[in-house]
Amino acid sequence: MMALRETLRASRLAWSSAVLQEYRQINEALWERYRRREITQAGLAVERFRQLLARLGAPIRYARRLDRLFIASLSQRGDLLPGCRALLLRLARGYRLAIVTNGIDRVQRSRLRAAGIERLFVAVVTSEGCGFAKPDPRILHVALQALGVEAHEAVYVGDDVRVDGEAARAAGVRFIWMDRGTPLPRGARRPRCRIVGLGELLEVL
Repeated sequence: MMALRETLRASRLAWSSAVLQEYRQINEALWERYRRREITQAGLAVERFRQLLARLGAPIRYARRLDRLFIASLSQRGDLLPGCRALLLRLARGYRLAIVTNGIDRVQRSRLRAAGIERLFVAVVTSEGCGFAKPDPRILHVALQALGVEAHEAVYVGDDVRVDGEAARAAGVRFIWMDRGTPLPRGARRPRCRIVGLGELLEVL
């Protein structure tokens, strides 16, 4: 959210909660297309700003410029949930940790460095880097191989029941749902294991 606000303000475009909601709707629809392999990640990155500019009544020719500004801003942000750093430090003492994300490879790695937590992870697996996007379970297979563990030895924590949960289930990995208050998608299975805060994760494990 902060990166988007900085991008729009730097481009002298309106910023409001309504604009944020417009962006989120556009972005989610395009990520769904990406997961179905109907659009490339590079295409997604520019198209979301083309559509946003069109809705704002601004020239769509500025979409690539906005994409560059947004990626630069996002890459520098190391924002973490409250308690995240302390939790990861504790987990890293007893577990081999990996990140699995559909995000852009260079952006995700840059954000980890900005947050000062990159060293805590044995592997960072991105859809761009491995060629598979969640909910395709093969992205988790890549992570399991990098960690050197079998599916039954791993636990996957995610906040998207459909994307994260389906990938974990198909890969045979136990799933812990980080419930951040988002309603369950229609037809989605409610996970057996649910937490509402990072502080609960150690107890569950």
